[in-house]
Amino acid sequence: MNRALRIFSYFSVSTDLAGEMHGWPEFILGQGYDVDLRSADTGESVTVRYVETNEVPYVIVKVTGTGTLFDRVVGRAVDALSKHSDYVQVDTYV
Repeated sequence: MNRALRIFSYFSVSTDLAGEMHGWPEFILGQGYDVDLRSADTGESVTVRYVETNEVPYVIVKVTGTGTLFDRVVGRAVDALSKHSDYVQVDTYV
Protein backbone atom coordinates (compact mmCIF):
# COMPACT_ATOMS: atom_id res chain seq x y z
CA MET A 1 0.00 0.00 0.00
CA ASN A 2 1.25 3.49 -0.85
CA ARG A 3 0.03 6.61 0.88
CA ALA A 4 1.32 9.97 1.99
CA LEU A 5 0.57 12.75 4.44
CA ARG A 6 1.71 16.35 4.51
CA ILE A 7 2.52 18.08 7.76
CA PHE A 8 2.42 21.86 7.70
CA SER A 9 4.02 24.02 10.36
CA TYR A 10 5.69 27.43 10.67
CA PHE A 11 9.17 25.81 10.66
CA SER A 12 10.54 28.88 12.44
CA VAL A 13 12.56 26.67 14.77
CA SER A 14 14.41 23.80 13.10
CA THR A 15 13.31 20.33 14.22
CA ASP A 16 15.68 17.36 13.94
CA LEU A 17 13.26 14.62 12.90
CA ALA A 18 16.16 12.32 12.00
CA GLY A 19 17.50 12.76 15.53
CA GLU A 20 14.05 11.94 16.92
CA MET A 21 14.06 8.58 15.10
CA HIS A 22 17.78 7.79 15.00
CA GLY A 23 17.53 5.20 17.79
CA TRP A 24 14.75 3.24 16.14
CA PRO A 25 15.72 -0.18 14.69
CA GLU A 26 14.01 0.81 11.41
CA PHE A 27 16.21 3.89 10.95
CA ILE A 28 18.37 3.71 7.80
CA LEU A 29 19.65 7.25 7.38
CA GLY A 30 18.64 10.82 7.81
CA GLN A 31 19.54 14.36 8.67
CA GLY A 32 17.35 17.22 9.85
CA TYR A 33 13.85 16.84 8.47
CA ASP A 34 14.79 14.06 6.02
CA VAL A 35 14.57 10.46 7.23
CA ASP A 36 14.53 6.99 5.62
CA LEU A 37 13.20 4.04 7.59
CA ARG A 38 12.44 0.40 6.77
CA SER A 39 10.93 -2.39 8.83
CA ALA A 40 12.90 -5.64 8.61
CA ASP A 41 9.79 -7.54 9.76
CA THR A 42 7.19 -6.21 7.32
CA GLY A 43 9.27 -4.56 4.57
CA GLU A 44 7.34 -1.32 5.13
CA SER A 45 9.39 1.67 3.96
CA VAL A 46 8.79 5.23 5.14
CA THR A 47 10.43 8.40 3.87
CA VAL A 48 10.19 11.85 5.40
CA ARG A 49 11.16 14.87 3.32
CA TYR A 50 11.07 18.63 3.82
CA VAL A 51 9.50 20.34 0.82
CA GLU A 52 9.91 24.06 0.29
CA THR A 53 7.52 25.60 -2.21
CA ASN A 54 6.62 29.14 -3.23
CA GLU A 55 3.59 28.87 -0.98
CA VAL A 56 3.88 27.05 2.34
CA PRO A 57 6.67 24.60 3.23
CA TYR A 58 5.71 21.19 4.56
CA VAL A 59 7.07 17.80 5.54
CA ILE A 60 5.81 14.88 3.49
CA VAL A 61 5.68 11.37 4.95
CA LYS A 62 5.34 8.58 2.38
CA VAL A 63 4.92 4.86 2.96
CA THR A 64 5.26 1.79 0.78
CA GLY A 65 3.94 -1.42 2.28
CA THR A 66 1.83 -2.10 5.34
CA GLY A 67 2.55 -2.15 9.04
CA THR A 68 2.66 0.25 11.97
CA LEU A 69 5.86 2.13 11.12
CA PHE A 70 4.04 4.85 9.15
CA ASP A 71 1.76 5.57 12.13
CA ARG A 72 4.73 5.76 14.50
CA VAL A 73 6.64 8.12 12.19
CA VAL A 74 3.67 10.45 11.72
CA GLY A 75 3.02 10.51 15.46
CA ARG A 76 6.66 11.28 16.29
CA ALA A 77 6.89 13.96 13.59
CA VAL A 78 3.72 15.73 14.71
CA ASP A 79 4.81 15.60 18.35
CA ALA A 80 8.31 16.91 17.58
CA LEU A 81 7.06 19.69 15.30
CA SER A 82 4.40 20.77 17.80
CA LYS A 83 7.11 21.39 20.41
CA HIS A 84 8.52 24.13 18.15
CA SER A 85 5.31 25.67 16.78
CA ASP A 86 1.80 26.62 17.77
CA TYR A 87 0.61 25.59 14.30
CA VAL A 88 0.71 22.03 13.00
CA GLN A 89 -1.70 20.74 10.36
CA VAL A 90 -1.84 17.31 8.76
CA ASP A 91 -3.61 16.42 5.52
CA THR A 92 -3.56 13.68 2.95
CA TYR A 93 -1.34 14.01 -0.09
CA VAL A 94 -2.40 12.63 -3.44
